[in-house]
Amino acid sequence: MKSKYTPLVKLKKKELDRVERDLIAANNRIKLATKLCEEAYMLLQSLSLPTSGSISEFTQAQMLFQAQHQEIENCNLNLAKAQHYQLLIQQQFKEAMIEYEKFKYLEMQELQAHSAKIKKEEAKMLDEIGVMTHKREPL
Repeated sequence: MKSKYTPLVKLKKKELDRVERDLIAANNRIKLATKLCEEAYMLLQSLSLPTSGSISEFTQAQMLFQAQHQEIENCNLNLAKAQHYQLLIQQQFKEAMIEYEKFKYLEMQELQAHSAKIKKEEAKMLDEIGVMTHKREPL
């Protein structure tokens, strides 16, 4: 039995599924950004300043350090953006879940009311049949 809320429930379910996929993608973006940050930190730790040599070697090493620090800042910025996006998607997921549950509840209430109405009509019909058979005169 379909109710007037059935199409809305389907629509809200599709929206909920879409937001859930977006949330999974946001979580994957955070994992990727975290992994890239960890790799950038590990690369920074592996760099070392030369202890001897020309000033140009020292300048090159210093530029490598600065470039790696810039890369770490970019990674941290990307991670912060991914976390912010995840929070937005989590909020959308909560709202979509509430909307879906609301229409699912309304659909269930309507179906239960319809079922109660049918049971009441069946009980009335059974009472009529019982009265008819009870009042029946023997042949």
